[in-house]
Amino acid sequence: MIEAVAVQAPETADPAYAAAVQARQAGRTAEAIAAFDLLARQRPKDPDVWLNLGLSRMAAQRYAEADRAFETTLALAPDYRDARIAYARSALFASRPELARRRLAPLLAAAPDDAEAKGLSQQIAATLAMPGEPTWRLDVAYARSELTKDLGHWSSATIALSKRIDPDTTLGGSIEHTERFGVSDTYAEALVARRFSSRVDGFVAVGGAPDADYRPELSIRAGGSVGLLTEGDWRVRLGLDAVWSRYAVGEVKSLQPYLTLAAGPVSLTARSINTEDERGKHQSGYTLSGEWSATERLRLRLGYADAPESADGNTVPVEAVSGGIAYDLTPRWTVQVVGAHEKRTAYDRDEVGVAVTRRF
Repeated sequence: MIEAVAVQAPETADPAYAAAVQARQAGRTAEAIAAFDLLARQRPKDPDVWLNLGLSRMAAQRYAEADRAFETTLALAPDYRDARIAYARSALFASRPELARRRLAPLLAAAPDDAEAKGLSQQIAATLAMPGEPTWRLDVAYARSELTKDLGHWSSATIALSKRIDPDTTLGGSIEHTERFGVSDTYAEALVARRFSSRVDGFVAVGGAPDADYRPELSIRAGGSVGLLTEGDWRVRLGLDAVWSRYAVGEVKSLQPYLTLAAGPVSLTARSINTEDERGKHQSGYTLSGEWSATERLRLRLGYADAPESADGNTVPVEAVSGGIAYDLTPRWTVQVVGAHEKRTAYDRDEVGVAVTRRF
């Protein structure tokens, strides 16, 4: 089906371009990707080069990278029919038929009699009619940490369930049971998240721990982000989260603006933490986190924090280093292993956690 997408010969066609196209059409995918990567750097304004790069990546089932190439193509040539069809096919091949339908919609609106677009639309509709596209997500996690100075250990167990009720709206809830210094709390939270457009999203969450000893009696979180740059090889997103929590010892408020930069399979997020603690005192800090999609299934994460933490109502400065690995066993099963080392005023803490995600 990939070959059904026609490719226009660029005006500046040359032997390198022709050889790259031949490699793609002959199924020499790795060779084609390398060739078109080089051509894209040499001719960054050529939509045909970006289209072929996307087609090559799609043939290798590197759908997220293919999408970025198709988005660059459409940014250079918004009415490029073949790119629009390839962009929709990529979502369909990635088992995201609803996204494929939205991507194809502009072409169907402009050219309702386009035979190839109509055929792809029918294929998308048939896929949507089939059972199996996940709308539910279940997360189960457990973490245990050891404290220095013979202070024992902490533990936490979390279960979270969410449902995508439409392509842009998700409802969810979670329950977390924690134990610290021999005292336990159970915290529950409900969340609604909404994507308002391809660039803007937001969420609101409300939670609390009945008869809380150290978790918030009531907590309200809200936030949103906007994509400043969403097409091309570079993506930039600016966001702001706000948290208000009432503990037994007082109220804690926090504002957290953040910026996410992404290029290819790598993303980096810088977050500023600004907290008014339970005594009305301002404390501030920051966190840095990065993720690398090493393959379509494997993601590696690193993080660093030097910021105030109010997890138990007593706001203290914490310096932490963390890392993790996430692996998609199948499109519906993901396993994660994480670790962290914290330095606190009174003690240090080392934590290891494991989480399993099931989509259905």
